[in-house]
Amino acid sequence: MVPPRQKHMTPEMAAEIRAEAEKGDAESQSRLGDLYRFGAGVQFDIKEAIKWYSAAVEQGSGSGMARLGRCYELGSGVKRDHEKAEDLYIRSADLGCAEGMDRLAEMYLRGRGKKGTKEDSVKWYLKSAEKGSVHAMFWLGTLAENGLVSEPDFAEAAKWYQAAADHGQYVAGFHLGLLLEEGKGVAQDFGKAAELYRKAADEGVADAAFRLGALYEKGNGVPKDPAEAMKWYRKSAESNSKAMQSIGEMYLNGTGVPADPREAVSWFSMAADNGSWEAEIRLGDLLSDEKGPVYDKEKAIEWYRKATEHGDVYAQYRLGCLYETEAGLERQMECLKWYSMAARNGNEDAKKHLMALGFSA
Repeated sequence: MVPPRQKHMTPEMAAEIRAEAEKGDAESQSRLGDLYRFGAGVQFDIKEAIKWYSAAVEQGSGSGMARLGRCYELGSGVKRDHEKAEDLYIRSADLGCAEGMDRLAEMYLRGRGKKGTKEDSVKWYLKSAEKGSVHAMFWLGTLAENGLVSEPDFAEAAKWYQAAADHGQYVAGFHLGLLLEEGKGVAQDFGKAAELYRKAADEGVADAAFRLGALYEKGNGVPKDPAEAMKWYRKSAESNSKAMQSIGEMYLNGTGVPADPREAVSWFSMAADNGSWEAEIRLGDLLSDEKGPVYDKEKAIEWYRKATEHGDVYAQYRLGCLYETEAGLERQMECLKWYSMAARNGNEDAKKHLMALGFSA
């Protein structure tokens, strides 16, 4: 994938960089290596990239060291060699290159280096952040929030996410928004969260669009507006199963749109097909309602069965209920099987049904 900074590279621009590189300018050599590595403005040629990175390294370029090290770490154009990669990253970092510091921190975080630990990754990210690395700021926030090196520290996470967001890092802004919405490490502020979600959603972050839609649906930090909620849910639903399910609920309840149970089933089905077991349960409940407008018992059984594959105890119980109303030994055996399974997993209603059928729970 071509990095954002190289996306608008033209052959003419690449030729200018090459001319400077051939004159011996180290940073131009490093940058020319990038162009060949990613095929930006020139034909992709990893060997040519290695050649120019190496030339930059010979002249003491910190960025050249970091990028050649990355090639050794990944085995891109050279034989994979983590020891060489680590040495190059250390040399780069010691020159004060933030990119080298970031790479070294990541290597230690992933346990690939021999000369440092996970704790050292924090040290290098801190040094890189002091150099203005937004990447390092984001990762310091991530490490603090998730407790990847020490105990979780939400206030510290919020501090670094804010620093990265102040430099335009919208993904960091999204994560800060989550902390603000939940009041973790910071005072709860739905309005500020909404602002950050909007910035990230405008950049294509589907989870941010979903979160913004939920704020509009509930009226948290923004005016309650079902139509606006639906707009953001639809934007998120291109890749977010939770948004698909939320759209289904809005159609089911007639929130912001005319009630349409069949359209709701369609959206729930999309959510389920995209991995939402909650949507599978929702479909089972809707389709098993004999008085409902979309009753389809066999389909309901199908969706409940899928939910049981995730270990859902309620779905086990509901399968027992559906099979209990049917005649035939095979169906009655299925009823007992699912009630027994749900009962063993602590479902009290399943236990009651088994006892009513004359079986011990």
